Amino acid sequence: MPIARDQILITIDGVKDLIGSGVSFRCRYELVGFTDDGKPRYQCIYLRDGEPEAILVSTRITPYGPEPRYFNIWPGLFKHHLEFGDGRTLCFDGEYNIAFDTAGGGNAVRMGRKR
Repeated sequence: MPIARDQILITIDGVKDLIGSGVSFRCRYELVGFTDDGKPRYQCIYLRDGEPEAILVSTRITPYGPEPRYFNIWPGLFKHHLEFGDGRTLCFDGEYNIAFDTAGGGNAVRMGRKR
C-alpha cells in the first residue's frame, strides 16, 4: 500500500523519542490485508494532539522511498504494542479489526508498556 503524500512518517527511533520525551500520543492499527497463509496484517499509525497522523515506516529507505512497516498479528503486533504502543488494551472484532474499547465485547488482550 503506497504512502499518501500528505501523510507524515515516523520511524521506531522517532517513537522512542516520543516515549523518552514524555510526549502524549496514541496509536492505532489498520488492517491492511492478509498473509498468504491467512494471518491478518496491520500497519501502525501514531497520533499526537494537533499533529497530522504519522505512519510508521521502516528505518531503511528502499530505492522507491520509505516503506510502511507491517505487522502480523502474532508475535509482531503484540510485541510492537507492548514496547512502543500507548498502553491501551487491544480488542479484536470478528473481522480482525482492532479497537481499544472493550465495553462493546470482543476478545480483549491486556497490554501495557514496560516502564
